[in-house]
Amino acid sequence: MCIIFCIVQFPDNSVDLLVSSLALHWVNDLPGVFDKIMKCLKPDGAFLACVFGGDTLMELRQALQLAESERCGGISNHISPFTRVRDIGGLLTASGFTLQTVDVDSIVVWYPSMWEVMRDVRALGEGNAALSRPLRLSKDVQFAASSIYNEMYAKEMPDRKIMGVPATYQIINFLGWKPDPSQPQPKERGTGQVSLKDLHKIDDIVRDPKVVKLSEDDMK
Repeated sequence: MCIIFCIVQFPDNSVDLLVSSLALHWVNDLPGVFDKIMKCLKPDGAFLACVFGGDTLMELRQALQLAESERCGGISNHISPFTRVRDIGGLLTASGFTLQTVDVDSIVVWYPSMWEVMRDVRALGEGNAALSRPLRLSKDVQFAASSIYNEMYAKEMPDRKIMGVPATYQIINFLGWKPDPSQPQPKERGTGQVSLKDLHKIDDIVRDPKVVKLSEDDMK
């Protein structure tokens, strides 16, 4: 089932799986949405999602900030804010998700210039929608940003003999489960049968099926 913004209409404990693909960066209240997702899921239900990470369009962000600082003496937010990797784990934990998995993919797309990057962002409908965003970006700042972008990042495109600029799209993939007694539980301290101190002897342990006894120091 795809997660959409009418998620608040789902009854509690009614859904086995909620999936979101590159949509959560439009949500203003992520903690509230994560809490609602937790309530909607059945016990042992899963929340699987991917979202744009904080390094998305970092090259364009830096070029615009430097250009605006130089031309206007200050900076404004011209690219939508994105969630950092460390924040995803915190959100999952705060909402009570267990067995969490977080992974990151960084995809670099090459363009002839900054103008094509901006054109693609607009065509995807991913322009800055923050209420506090400036209503316009002057041509002077845009041309300065293009020059800075080229100066900082332009290089020969991979597998092509022409110059271009990269644009990074960071995708954070994550998975969390609603707690259930059937899920694997951590063992109590001291119940292990193999000490971490014996990891250097792992080959011997694998060859010998006997259980390695813990010393008194290991049990502490």
